[in-house]
Amino acid sequence: MSNIVLIADDDDSLRHILAATLEKAGYETLKARNGGETLASVKRADIDVILLDIWLGDVNGLELIEEIQKDNSTASIIVITAHGTTQTAIDAAKQRAYGYLTKPIDQKQLLDLVSRAAAATNQTKDVKTSVLPDVDRQGRMVGQSPAMQEVYLKIGRAAVSDETVLVLGESGTGKELVAQLIHQNSHRAHNPFIVVDCGAMPSSLIESALFGHVKGAYTDAHAARTGKFQQADGGTIFLDEIGELPVEVQMKLLRVLQEREVEPMGGTETHAVDVRIIAATNRRLEAAIAQKAFREDLYYRLNVIPISLPPLRERKEDIPELIDLFTHRFVEEYQLPEIRISTEVVKLLTAYEWPGNVRELENAIKRALVMCAGQMLLPEHFDPILNEPSALSPRQQGNLDAQIYGVLHAYVEQHIESETPPGELYAEIRAIFEKPLFKIVLEHTNGNRSKAADILGINRNTLHTKLVEYKLVL
Repeated sequence: MSNIVLIADDDDSLRHILAATLEKAGYETLKARNGGETLASVKRADIDVILLDIWLGDVNGLELIEEIQKDNSTASIIVITAHGTTQTAIDAAKQRAYGYLTKPIDQKQLLDLVSRAAAATNQTKDVKTSVLPDVDRQGRMVGQSPAMQEVYLKIGRAAVSDETVLVLGESGTGKELVAQLIHQNSHRAHNPFIVVDCGAMPSSLIESALFGHVKGAYTDAHAARTGKFQQADGGTIFLDEIGELPVEVQMKLLRVLQEREVEPMGGTETHAVDVRIIAATNRRLEAAIAQKAFREDLYYRLNVIPISLPPLRERKEDIPELIDLFTHRFVEEYQLPEIRISTEVVKLLTAYEWPGNVRELENAIKRALVMCAGQMLLPEHFDPILNEPSALSPRQQGNLDAQIYGVLHAYVEQHIESETPPGELYAEIRAIFEKPLFKIVLEHTNGNRSKAADILGINRNTLHTKLVEYKLVL
């Protein structure tokens, strides 16, 4: 069956011209010359695309959109106006119109936009709405995977003690949320929860921020300042990205952990503090210790209760629940009409690797809802991530690095033990990687050397020289 397009415009001649163009392209058309006829047509027929003039004689077309969507939530609406302005385009987008055309209407542009709008409507009609469980919408962690169940157990056990916790995980996995949950479920829940991002502050300010300073402690210290530890007294302090803490400040933090007291910069008196410390990092602190960038004694003081957060790619069964959580949260926050989610979207988002973890998924849902021109999230609303060149996940990259290291290590050992003249190792290693690289790129371009040179970022003469050197003939 052909798609039905409703042409709502008070200009008789334009209605007939648009209808003739669309019917020639295979669409079935209906016509309306005012607001009343438009709403009547929407109630009477299963319309796929609506060409809606902003001025219909008796009403502003934009004011009809909400009423139209009550009777037909799947139709794609394309706004038409004779006076295209920035504000008109913005107003159309705010009303969740699919597209926007200005008069005089270009036939090619019309057919292209109607084709895409009809395809979006067809997708919305064909897909089933995903049935997702009702979840906690208050910002708490969600997920029923075994990996997350283990995290919840550790949070519960940590909450009943005052021991220091070290939360480990990639960026975007929810380390601050873990700290909040530990605090909220502890006997300190009604006292302060203070967050310090150790990676966001200049090293010259972090000591003062943590421990405070007395008046005159340094040039700009015109008044005394209470540090974050004293502000958190009785509660919890969360030290995010602890691996970025300057070494000179690490010693003072170690003293706080040992003595439970702070000494402000420039001061001589100490102040006792009753603070639960939770630290977090996305770095391998063992490597930082080996490089003398992190104190080993501080590491052991912090790592009393370690909690490791799995990356999202290792708990994909939790993604549908997270999609539901973020969709409902932002629908309420932006006061949007109820938005449904196609099962195709859930499948695609579940298959994606999410290198940015939960934070990337949250931002993707937010962006899709803002840009969605209907009442269902479709694959096209996630084009920025689903259609970008696929990158290796951190795990895949780590595996690749390990494989490359193993191959090179064996080759270097063999080279050193052989009778090969010294000074040739670099050239041999380069050849190992360059030859297959050039071969793969040439295969990709079907032997087109100009395209291959562009992809590689070298000039064609250099490529020719390399092909001769490596005896590659395609």
